[in-house]
Amino acid sequence: MRARKTMDSVSPILEQILYGGSSVSMNLIAITREIPEEQRMFKAQGLNNAILFKYPSFNGLDDGGGGPISGDDDVAEGGGRPVETGIYVPHNAKSPESGGIAVYLRGHNSELLLEEQFGIKNGPGENGIIGDMKMLSMIDEVPSLDAFLLKTCFEAEKVNVDPRHWLISNEEDHQLRRLIRARIEPIVRKALSGSGGGGGNAQSIERFLEAIWNPNLEEAGLFVSAFGIERSEADTIFSAWKGTTFYEYQLRRIAPRARVILNWLKSKDCVPVDIRMHKPYETQLLMHIEKVGKLLDTTLMDIRGILADYETAFSSFMAGKPEPFREYLRTIRSRYWLLGYCVSALTSVSHLDARCMKNTPSRKLYFEGTQKLLRQFDIALDRRREQKGSF
Repeated sequence: MRARKTMDSVSPILEQILYGGSSVSMNLIAITREIPEEQRMFKAQGLNNAILFKYPSFNGLDDGGGGPISGDDDVAEGGGRPVETGIYVPHNAKSPESGGIAVYLRGHNSELLLEEQFGIKNGPGENGIIGDMKMLSMIDEVPSLDAFLLKTCFEAEKVNVDPRHWLISNEEDHQLRRLIRARIEPIVRKALSGSGGGGGNAQSIERFLEAIWNPNLEEAGLFVSAFGIERSEADTIFSAWKGTTFYEYQLRRIAPRARVILNWLKSKDCVPVDIRMHKPYETQLLMHIEKVGKLLDTTLMDIRGILADYETAFSSFMAGKPEPFREYLRTIRSRYWLLGYCVSALTSVSHLDARCMKNTPSRKLYFEGTQKLLRQFDIALDRRREQKGSF
């Protein structure tokens, strides 16, 4: 019988999977607890007793490796994806921190592991098992595990899933849809007003806006083809466009805490209150603080750069110069995936910080607490994280 691990012995990477927040982790064990088996997301019940997670994979951008989920969409604009998908299977679903195994969907042995662990085969299946591969593939095509993005992805593919799987209220869902519509509508109006032939009437505008959520509509193909882009790319572009707007919204929510964290890392308050008792480790700790601060700065710089490029392209288009916006749409998928990684990492850091500082409003920690939080931040922001097969 496996001994229960103490929290101090839990792998930092496993901590990130368990406590990194809903952008990087989808705990199906908890989500499906109150959902009858026949209504759960996956037919293979083992998957419903697992935790899906996203992890950075910048060191795999040029290795060309692929598993059973691989396809032509793996590579965007000549480069790989900075985010991949894993499945954590705890040895004991009631105690996931006690350890388990991880299956990486694009790992070299993933096909064998999926079959051994869940009975899933990459090919014609029986009893609906092939549906599980389809769902894993769809989840793999979204940069984060945010409920809104997964829900809209499944809706676009007309795949029905019990709504209890999506941890998002109807109110928040409607608010996000309104925000995305408001962000995209000026561009649609501008594009149609310049197309001639009465293209700018209210009915036409409404049809084009509907295409945001249903890229199979003819209007979606017409819109992207007007920018010199293949109609077949409409789904990819509209998904990335919606996702970019969603991440803008997420950023506004977490920006205040992100600023607090960054200022804290650069202040004396970050130095543990009992540092004198740990003098031999002071230099090492200060170097770790500096390293985490630089990782956070890099993440914020990437976010600012992507959103600044979008604003520049948008402003140029509204001023009658469509070329920058056309080029932005051509490269939007790679920008979307990088933005998704960065905002998810920042969301995770904010979530971990809130969890740690819940009972410490002064933000003054002892040495062990500071060391643990820095380790968690480091893992959340590390772009070349180790792919552990077991925990």
